[in-house]
Amino acid sequence: MGGTRAVGLLALGSFAMGTDAYAMAGLLPGIGADLGISVSLAGQSVTAFTLCYALAAPFLSAALTRRGTRTVVVTALVVFVLANAGTALAGSYPVLLGTRASPVPRPASSPRPPPPRPSRSSRPSGAGAPSAWSSAG
Repeated sequence: MGGTRAVGLLALGSFAMGTDAYAMAGLLPGIGADLGISVSLAGQSVTAFTLCYALAAPFLSAALTRRGTRTVVVTALVVFVLANAGTALAGSYPVLLGTRASPVPRPASSPRPPPPRPSRSSRPSGAGAPSAWSSAG
């Protein structure tokens, strides 16, 4: 797969994952009507997703650091698609909550970038000290 195509697919997947909670907001009245629950109760599915995402992200990011980037991203996208298909097919409120919380590993598992390399101005010789002083004070 070409580099440009891979970057485009990664960007599209990241966009889809990042807008998931926002897209659900427009669907809440229909979800509530389908499941026979109030819109506010259907909205709890968004809360379940975002809460689980916030709690799991740091742990999954650290746990998956040594995994291959391609493997992590492809797995995350597959879990994303399956969980959203499960959400679309949910016939009860507990199933809806379960499918909304289950895809949490998908965005949280996005690989972290490599640590930055030291620049020339951050050498132990102190070459960067004057610029640090001027920007600090």
